[in-house]
Amino acid sequence: MSASPQSVVHLLASLDFGGVERRMELLAEQPAGDIRHLFCAIGGGGNAERRLQSLGAPVRCLHQPTAIPSPAAILALIRLLRRLRPTVLHAHGAEANFHGLIAARLAGVPVRIAEEIGIPTHSARARRVFRQLYRSAHCVVGISDAVTGWLVDSGEVPPDKAIRIYNPVKLPDRHDRQAAPEDELRIAFVGRLEAVKNPLALVEAAALLLARGIPVELWLIGEGRERQRLEALVRALGLDRRVHLPGYQAHPEAYVRRCHLYVQPSRSEGFGLALVEAMGCGLPVVATTLGGAPEIVESGVTGWLLPEATPAALADVLEAAWRLGPRRLESMGELARGAVEGRFEPARYKARLETLYRRFTPRKAKGKHGKDTDSALS
Repeated sequence: MSASPQSVVHLLASLDFGGVERRMELLAEQPAGDIRHLFCAIGGGGNAERRLQSLGAPVRCLHQPTAIPSPAAILALIRLLRRLRPTVLHAHGAEANFHGLIAARLAGVPVRIAEEIGIPTHSARARRVFRQLYRSAHCVVGISDAVTGWLVDSGEVPPDKAIRIYNPVKLPDRHDRQAAPEDELRIAFVGRLEAVKNPLALVEAAALLLARGIPVELWLIGEGRERQRLEALVRALGLDRRVHLPGYQAHPEAYVRRCHLYVQPSRSEGFGLALVEAMGCGLPVVATTLGGAPEIVESGVTGWLLPEATPAALADVLEAAWRLGPRRLESMGELARGAVEGRFEPARYKARLETLYRRFTPRKAKGKHGKDTDSALS
């Protein structure tokens, strides 16, 4: 027997910017129902924190260390969860899973859900730790078939506990598509400027294209620890007028829809939210076969898939795209939009989550949970 949970605490490592933070914003934008969604970061806040607050969602940043293990984070979470008394703790990402599951069990949270937001590179020891940890979870969500497959194949999660729920994506209005220039190849990338996202390879590919006589312009939208290395590489290759780094943008689609192509050269990617958003802007895409991209992109139809995004491989596929011409790329972009339209709707995502929460909520958990939620999160 199950009942409707009254409140769910979504736990993240931070609430600044990134794919999982964007998901929480989309969740908070949906019409309220009988389940209250609350948002908590082990560490600090930032862009997502402010956006959630503007939507009227209860938010709390604990400002505790997030590196595993963090006893301070576990203690702070136990105190918070005992005050909130939520029905469900839904942790998103490795740091949140580790600290959140331990704290939720000790605090007596009735339903505990973990979520893996990427494909981990766990050592044998880490696999043993997470295998033990996930025993206390009612289920473990993977954001793509690739992620859930890894969780099961690695032995961390038994098959009956692994559940795939795709990320939500809010597509831009189809009438907002803007024409890209016909005398150059304009390419977009949106994401964290981190080594795993592999933006340096894209800059090197741009240099190779220019050497082949192909006029290319590259927009790298985002922030991260690779920014200084990117800026140095751009200067060293003489690409100052060809590669642009506008930083984090709340509405990156304003840049993306003015491009011919979107490229996601990641070395590892659980899902690819920005990939779907770019397809929603009407752009064909280039991505690696690692992670969830093959579940989204049909190679040769809505874009191209590469086994590895080396500078040479990227340059070759981008040259092939350039030779197709802007009209053909535009046609592929229309197919890309059609492939994702309606498939990842935020309302559908919220309904799927709440069905999952109800599945595990025991009848005895229905009561006055979350009575002092707003004061506890203020």
